[in-house]
Amino acid sequence: MKRTLKFLLSAVFAVALMAGMTSALACTGYYVGKDVSVNGTYMIGHTADYITTAQSIVTVVEASDEPGRTITVGDTEVPLPDVTYQYTATPFMDSLDWVNTATNEYGVTVTGSITTYACDAVMEADPYTTDGAAESWICAYLAATCTTAREAVEGYGYIMETYGSSETNTFFISDQTGVWYLESYSGHQWVAIKCPDDCVAVFGNECMLGSLAGYVEGETLLHSDDYYTLVEDLGLAVYDDEGNLDSFASYCGDDVLGDYSNLRTWYGHFLLAPSTAGEYETKTRYDLFFEPDELVSLEDIFSLTRSRYEGTEYCPDETGESVRIIGIERQTNCSVIETYPDLPAAMCVVTWNTMANAEHSVYLPLSNLVTDVAEMFDYLPDDYVEPSYRLDIAFTHFKQLCTLAEQDRVMYGAGVRAYWESVEAELVAEVPALLEELAALYEEDPDAAAEAATAYCIELQEQALEDADTMFEELMWYAISNTNSMAFSEPEPFVTSLMTED
Repeated sequence: MKRTLKFLLSAVFAVALMAGMTSALACTGYYVGKDVSVNGTYMIGHTADYITTAQSIVTVVEASDEPGRTITVGDTEVPLPDVTYQYTATPFMDSLDWVNTATNEYGVTVTGSITTYACDAVMEADPYTTDGAAESWICAYLAATCTTAREAVEGYGYIMETYGSSETNTFFISDQTGVWYLESYSGHQWVAIKCPDDCVAVFGNECMLGSLAGYVEGETLLHSDDYYTLVEDLGLAVYDDEGNLDSFASYCGDDVLGDYSNLRTWYGHFLLAPSTAGEYETKTRYDLFFEPDELVSLEDIFSLTRSRYEGTEYCPDETGESVRIIGIERQTNCSVIETYPDLPAAMCVVTWNTMANAEHSVYLPLSNLVTDVAEMFDYLPDDYVEPSYRLDIAFTHFKQLCTLAEQDRVMYGAGVRAYWESVEAELVAEVPALLEELAALYEEDPDAAAEAATAYCIELQEQALEDADTMFEELMWYAISNTNSMAFSEPEPFVTSLMTED
């Protein structure tokens, strides 16, 4: 079904913000420039890490030309323009209802956020505001109101100047001309830079920008008015040898570097540029942008989001030690968003999204051209109050399979993951050709193209839901059948019947 902007951004957010907004805390962000991606696309995204019981939906929010609308943010009414745009979104469906990824009909995508931390002195000088920018609503707000990525960055700046921020985060904001990376540091300070097309980025919950010398003020660099002067006035400003402000050292400091976040940042280098990664060191500041050893595919980023540090000495499956991995079980959903520079803007973005944690779930494509999604993917029960075991929503079906598979990753989980990866391989191979066909149809009849894109995505969603149920039932029976016999024999790892069907 189509939802209204008021539905997503009013009542639920009023409840959330009055309750004292808590951010998702622990996401991992990633970026791939179009010059180093297999498909020649921009790729952005993050793992939406929250709590294991948080549930999510996929929805389409309709455009509107109704004047006088506002969104409720705590005790504040934030006005909306007379015209807002259609967008797809992947919100959490609990009482906080975060819209963590949104893509509109102009090909503008806002994804976030990755929670970060500034030093105490900065926060004391410029504390959070009560009803300011927060990941719960800012992605949807910008997608609904902006037609370019730069406009969205400037829109974020306007919100920060007018209302301040209730959190510190990093975001990616993209369109067909490129991607902006944005860091916020305190109640009103932020900076955004244009990402290089020939590099990639992977990072945990830490700010990443150092010197901004390579960016052009007003063109590839935008920031709050007091971005430089705040830390200078506080005596916190740190400069490099050329006299350029070091953003990280000035706003954050080395004290925030720790294994919880920095190990994920290093692993991004290890996975995508192993020839240059080197040995991990807790207090090393790894570059935000770096060149990969090879062109990066969608499957590479899918694997990144599922990573348990395989191939390193930090893999918990090898060491038996607890460590913060990227593919953590409390991912509520994960997204990898592709933007095609040469397609019509209304169909230039494909959001590859999981309905549960990525390790044993499946990435399904969602075009920004769609007008609807499968019913159970967008079902929000009238009596929904908090997360619970409900089989009337799609999320639960995928999450229960993940949970069972992760009880034994070798005997249970490997077969589930193998099947989903085979599905993804087929989809990754067929989607570019499908987009070319849709683009040709779009030139003749945009409505027919939207109808075709919608039917395709709904069919995939419904088939994946059926497959998840099949595997859950088969895996449960496999577990039942082997409960006693495991002590006397060596059963073969689980393989779903879906792998052997024609």
